[in-house]
Amino acid sequence: MEQAIKKTITGYHLGDRLDLKELKNNLAFNCIYADPTELMYDAENGSYIGIFDYGSIVFFGVDYSTQTNIINAVRTILNIGSAELKRENFDVEINPDASYKVIFDRLIIKTLTIDIAKIIMLNIAQSVALDYYIEQSNILLQQTFQFTMELEEKGRFSIKGNALLKYIGRLLNLKNKITQNIYIFDSPNLTWNDEYLNQINTDLSRELDIKLRHSSLQDSLNTVKDNLDILKDINQHSYSSKLELIVIVLIAIEIINLIISKIL
Repeated sequence: MEQAIKKTITGYHLGDRLDLKELKNNLAFNCIYADPTELMYDAENGSYIGIFDYGSIVFFGVDYSTQTNIINAVRTILNIGSAELKRENFDVEINPDASYKVIFDRLIIKTLTIDIAKIIMLNIAQSVALDYYIEQSNILLQQTFQFTMELEEKGRFSIKGNALLKYIGRLLNLKNKITQNIYIFDSPNLTWNDEYLNQINTDLSRELDIKLRHSSLQDSLNTVKDNLDILKDINQHSYSSKLELIVIVLIAIEIINLIISKIL
């Protein structure tokens, strides 16, 4: 009976898109796969590094010290700030005598191949990216809630004009990033002709609640957008009312001047 091997997969999200071409030219590791959206490096002894253009880096069985060094190298190469990163862990148990199974935070497989490692890392990359976008969405939701509370309590709100438009732009930019970067409805090419890989991908996606979290994220962003649209309409109505008042005052002044000129 062969001994089971445990590998820990750790995913990080750096908060911005990554220039994969620049990284491929400067990272001193053996790149075993590259396409416009993903780089995969062999870290030796059945360990791998996956870097995704939407900002996620995933380490498959790589020790924490090496993880830190690589993240610092990526930050240096791409001139990325050192803000605290979103992080997610997942375990893989490789056991030739066990049955395939996906349970909470753990996948059990008989053997490990590069393709299986890629599918696992892709799911963790998507999951940690979702964590990042959910956090950004919650910040927008909380700030929008403050504006609506001002409206309820004071009959007015503090964000106006260009500041409101920039805030709406921030929301739309976040929605566009999510649409561009989270491919939850598309199965990876690797799974198209491999039933086993497709099963792993489907089971991991379900275990990580990727579709559910994505749907919840979209609902939150839509709520923020609906609220901001109302605030924008109120702001535009208030601006139009002020313009109308100014026009009325100007007309009144003209009438008064006309009356005075006729009297004199």
